Amino acid sequence: MTFREQNKATREAAYQRALDDYTDSMKMLVENPILGRLPMEMARIRNQNVSQFSQEDMTIRNYMLLVYGIFERIHLLYLRKWIDKATWDQWDLFLKSISDHPAFQNVHRTSEGMFDKPFYDYVTKVLSQKK
Repeated sequence: MTFREQNKATREAAYQRALDDYTDSMKMLVENPILGRLPMEMARIRNQNVSQFSQEDMTIRNYMLLVYGIFERIHLLYLRKWIDKATWDQWDLFLKSISDHPAFQNVHRTSEGMFDKPFYDYVTKVLSQKK
């Protein structure tokens, strides 16, 4: 039993490192204007209209993509019961507040299938309640 618990902890730590690397790479998009063009190019490849975005708009969108990913991680921790409901409620209030921003909504709309499905579905529900 101890071996299984240790194995599980090792897998979870490895996944956490991957999530940390993801967050670091998203930070680079915000900090480096040249890399910040990458999501715009990827959107063009996926036939999404992003030509109306200025460099500043893309920086804001990239920041929202970073924030979206952080919310996803917090949501996963809540679903795994690694954080309590009171802690989640605080994050949820922040999520609901920031979800009013058009850049957050754009990230959500254009990222289907790229994030954890229960989190994506949760944000969809939050956004639908705002209409």
